[in-house]
Amino acid sequence: MADTETTDQKLNFEQNELVLCFHGPLLYEAKILKAENWGPEDSESGDTGPHYYVHYKGWKKTWDEWVPEERVVKHNEANLMRQKQLKDTYSNKKKKTVRIGNKVSIEDQAKSNDVSESSPNNKNEAELQEDQLQKENHERGKKRKKINDDEEEEEFMNRLEIKIPLPESLKVKLIDDWENVTRNNALLKLPRKYTVADILNEYLEFKHNLIASTANNQKSDKDDIHSEVVQGIKIYFDKTLGNILLYADERQQYVNIRKQFLDKENSEIYGAEHLLRLFVELPRLLAHTTMDQAATETLEEHLIDFLK
Repeated sequence: MADTETTDQKLNFEQNELVLCFHGPLLYEAKILKAENWGPEDSESGDTGPHYYVHYKGWKKTWDEWVPEERVVKHNEANLMRQKQLKDTYSNKKKKTVRIGNKVSIEDQAKSNDVSESSPNNKNEAELQEDQLQKENHERGKKRKKINDDEEEEEFMNRLEIKIPLPESLKVKLIDDWENVTRNNALLKLPRKYTVADILNEYLEFKHNLIASTANNQKSDKDDIHSEVVQGIKIYFDKTLGNILLYADERQQYVNIRKQFLDKENSEIYGAEHLLRLFVELPRLLAHTTMDQAATETLEEHLIDFLK
């Protein structure tokens, strides 16, 4: 990574500073462990500019991550109020998630994570600051409440853990893929002849035909949930490939291929090898959702079925 003192772009936050950081649609207290200014040669994802390695207060270290500066805001009274407002709004808002019995749409869960890539509009910040100036007295129970919130967050993350065990045959393919790319520098030829989109469409068609053959061609709830799961997988793949699923040796190839195929989604270029990597990451990506236990179990069941 680039030395922060040799870069031209100003870092607005510093190491060990307590900040508020967007994770999904909400703000959480975090501590900056590292502050760096990335150049084109420094970033694994191709991103440039100020980046911060943060630890979320009360969360496990496995959630520590690099975030761009637009996801970080100052830890002050105005932003603490903003944090509360976002939490209240998010808690009260009826999610668009389509529920069928105890089933939940992974598609809408994936779409809801769009907020994590850029912070919400700041148009109400001035109003929040003005309101805060009129409230100099702090609630005595505020500190205790924040501790409780941290404890609830930790419990929430653990409770919604999703397990997607990989069959041994797929584990072998995953290891072979890693060795080919990282040790042998054998990059896959792109676009793949059999893409992620092809795989998902074939799976969906198979499930539709299977259901139709046993339900007298009547549309069923199972048909809907299969469509939702497949669409959700596609959304997650398209969103996370460039930032999460690539090995370092594949970054430049990704940049080149995206320039060459501007009209195609990642799922229309990459294939089974990278889709398998997504399933390794999905438990972490899905952990911070609003799904209840029944919905989590249903989703887990369908994802495992997909890997068979």
